[in-house]
Amino acid sequence: MNTYIMANISKGVLVEKKTRDFLERSSKDSRLCSKCFSIKMSKYDDVEKLLNDVTYETIYGMMELLDGHKNHDLRGKVINRITGNCINSNIELHNYCEEYLNCSDI
Repeated sequence: MNTYIMANISKGVLVEKKTRDFLERSSKDSRLCSKCFSIKMSKYDDVEKLLNDVTYETIYGMMELLDGHKNHDLRGKVINRITGNCINSNIELHNYCEEYLNCSDI
């Protein structure tokens, strides 16, 4: 998360409601993911598997949020800064996580 944005939000600078809602939801989801894995930690015999799963779930959740699955009003656009094109207008980002990220069977 951009430190400048977070610092300004915490200082009370006005932020668009949708942006604030998105950031609040992503923060809530990250905390929930951390809590879930702290409970399940005893099931892991390998720290690497634990870290892979936490990373996978966190990124997958963010992609679902950008895809609008958790709240349709919060669907985000990912814009290519060079071309200005929206790269997620015709795809669901969370569908591609399994192709690029490792996760265990736990």
